Amino acid sequence: MQKSEAVIRNRLEVKNIFDYIIRSDVNTREITVEIPVDTSDETKDPLEAVEGLDKTAKVEFRDPDSNVLLSGDDIESAKYSETPTDSSQIRSPHVELTFTEEGAQKFSEATANLIGKTISIYLDDTCITSPVVNQQITSNNAIITMGEGTYDEKKAQAEEYAMLIASGTLPFNLNVVSKEYIGPYIGQQALEISIKAGIVAFVIIALLMIVVYRIPGFVSTISLVAYVALLILILANTGISLTLPGIAGLILSIGMAVDANVIIFERLKEELRQKMGYKKAFERSFKNAMSAIIDGNITTFTVAILLYIIGIGPIKGFGIVLALGVVLSLITAVVFSKYLLKEWMPLVDKSTFLFGLKKEVKDNG
Repeated sequence: MQKSEAVIRNRLEVKNIFDYIIRSDVNTREITVEIPVDTSDETKDPLEAVEGLDKTAKVEFRDPDSNVLLSGDDIESAKYSETPTDSSQIRSPHVELTFTEEGAQKFSEATANLIGKTISIYLDDTCITSPVVNQQITSNNAIITMGEGTYDEKKAQAEEYAMLIASGTLPFNLNVVSKEYIGPYIGQQALEISIKAGIVAFVIIALLMIVVYRIPGFVSTISLVAYVALLILILANTGISLTLPGIAGLILSIGMAVDANVIIFERLKEELRQKMGYKKAFERSFKNAMSAIIDGNITTFTVAILLYIIGIGPIKGFGIVLALGVVLSLITAVVFSKYLLKEWMPLVDKSTFLFGLKKEVKDNG
């Protein structure tokens, strides 16, 4: 039961599903899996996300006489790819396999003995491809190409094969007792409230930054908008589900981005009070603030990674979003903000009011 849980957990995470709950009942020998699903596309079946969780995923390479040449234990990794495999440069969905050292040796010997013949690749006793061996292959890599079908059908098939092979083999067959989809009634309300709270908090933070720091505060607001847009873009393209724990991680990382800007801008005000001059004050403020910013972000990033590695279910979701947020917030708060501020400084030069100070400061350089 524990082995089955581990394999199911791996398969969910290969699908970029981290907010899951898995419960086992030893007495009834049942495993219950609860995951969030995407309901934005009404043409898709919400239960499509659990497809493949119950498959044994036993991989075998067989010769024409059905003798097993290699098995799943000889495969180190499997991943989905569309990189062209020949000189035609045509992109086609396929699975890239990497063998272990022992597996590479077996594959080399098998291809040397079967030149002109086929090696069939089976998944759960179903032949998925039977390529002809043209020459001995001594590398530790192999490619599983898809059969007939549309691009979308090949893509879905290759992604499923890669997920099943990479996640491991179940110790025994699982029978699906039931699949149920529960609409997000209470959860949807909580999600909407959380999003509204996040928007209100973002607006208040932006107004406070502008009121206190003026031009630098406006720059930080633009950086925060860029940060949120980049994070949502990454989450959307990787398929990582953004549930309540993930939103909490996102909001926390926004706080980290604001904190970095506050440290820099306060340092800038201190340098201007010392009559350092705008150019020198600008460079020194970023340089002197970096140690505190990097220390804080490294600490948070380390904790986020530990949560992802050690935690399970929603804890992993919180950790992955927080880790992504910390990296992006550091980039936008330091690199993007510095660039914008440097470009705008000549437009407001010699006006300390626009930098959050009440008195004018003479520029000494």
